[in-house]
Amino acid sequence: MPRSQLPASVYRSVLRREVTTTFHNRFVQIFAVIVIGGSIAVGALSGRPSALPFGLLLLFLYVVPLFGLLIGVSSAHEERDERAFLWSQPVPRSVYVLGKTATLVGALVLVLLAALGAAAVEGAPLGALALLWGLGGALVLVSVSAGLTVGQYTTGRARGLMMALTIWFGAFALYDAVALVLSGVDAVQNLPAFWVGLLLLNPVDAVRLTGLFGLENVPFSAPGEAAWMADLLAWLPAWTAVLTIAWTGGLLLLACRRLRRMDL
Repeated sequence: MPRSQLPASVYRSVLRREVTTTFHNRFVQIFAVIVIGGSIAVGALSGRPSALPFGLLLLFLYVVPLFGLLIGVSSAHEERDERAFLWSQPVPRSVYVLGKTATLVGALVLVLLAALGAAAVEGAPLGALALLWGLGGALVLVSVSAGLTVGQYTTGRARGLMMALTIWFGAFALYDAVALVLSGVDAVQNLPAFWVGLLLLNPVDAVRLTGLFGLENVPFSAPGEAAWMADLLAWLPAWTAVLTIAWTGGLLLLACRRLRRMDL
């Protein structure tokens, strides 16, 4: 039966089940402790409220992609023993992926909101905190979708978690290292659009740049003083939103495709 013709009770049942499993997910519990505890620690150590958003941006950049991947993988594997029962129901398998995504994203975004609420009590600017919540939500969407997809393509939980760590290292450290090396090459240095565009294809880098330029007007220059740089900075938040939707949609399509073709 097509998803659009399913009764609302089916979606409610799937969401209720996913909410219960999300609360029992160890990685979700650890994520909540680290993010909220880290926000309180940043507030205690930053010294002044205006510095708080920069500390929170770093916290989100380090913690959210890693735990989003781990949570997605663990969630995808925790129902393997129940697949015989779940797949015998007259419900498209993609509904389980979408329900899991919606529940996990909702839970992690609420954790981020709690962390930002602690920062608001410390006196951090509300506009900056709203920007951070949006950027944190973008990281949650992409990383949870990536984790769920990796979970569908790996045969065991341990193998899936190892794959998640490898992807996190590649997206967070290796990608930046390659871009940095390329930016030092003379031939590439004369093509600022190339290496800036390369950075902006990575959701982590796009969020990082949007956060840095959004929290404070950081001066930015490129070889040749490209005229398009000012326009690019103005459109950076919109680009990050489009990139997030594209990555999330593509990854979920892959996860649903894999699940649809999978045998018990």
